[in-house]
Amino acid sequence: MVIADAVRHALEPYVGPMVADTCVRATALKLGKTADELGTADLTELDSNVRKLLGPVAPQAAIEEALDTLKRLAREGAFS
Repeated sequence: MVIADAVRHALEPYVGPMVADTCVRATALKLGKTADELGTADLTELDSNVRKLLGPVAPQAAIEEALDTLKRLAREGAFS
């Protein structure tokens, strides 16, 4: 599973596909990468950026739940 797809999938129920994709692309651009180049080493930056970008539009509990899911998947080795 590509990490960008997992992030989009985790965020979509809370903010919709466009905002989820924007979070992924904004984080990748900030790191000088494309969305498909994001990896587990970028999870800290993804976490920070998702919190910053979604804070005004999504409930804190929803953000925490989505990020917890991503962290669990990373621990389980789900990302390629």
